[in-house]
Amino acid sequence: MARSLVADWIRLHVENRKSSDPSFAAWEEVRDLVSSHPEDGWPLILELIAEAPDDRVLASIAAGPLEDLLVNSPEQFGDRAEVEARRDPKFRRCLTGVWGLPASLRDRLAKYTSTIADPL
Repeated sequence: MARSLVADWIRLHVENRKSSDPSFAAWEEVRDLVSSHPEDGWPLILELIAEAPDDRVLASIAAGPLEDLLVNSPEQFGDRAEVEARRDPKFRRCLTGVWGLPASLRDRLAKYTSTIADPL
């Protein structure tokens, strides 16, 4: 995945830039990729989570691209999300900031997210 896109998206959130900033294009590109090409969005989201420097950025990933992907394509990504939740504590923590999941996926992931003492 394009390292510069990941770095730009994270910098946008770390530096709390506004939508009028030229770097906002990274936010739009991630949103469009997740929406139009979710298979390409999945590894990008995993990379964003891995590179997130703090909980504020992790919460932005949770409420943004991860939530969009899982809410819009739960059948396609539910199994993968469960594998990542089992494998990666940072992904598991990120899931605590995702809202609006279908009940069946929310229930499957709850066994992992319920282990997080301080959810996002």
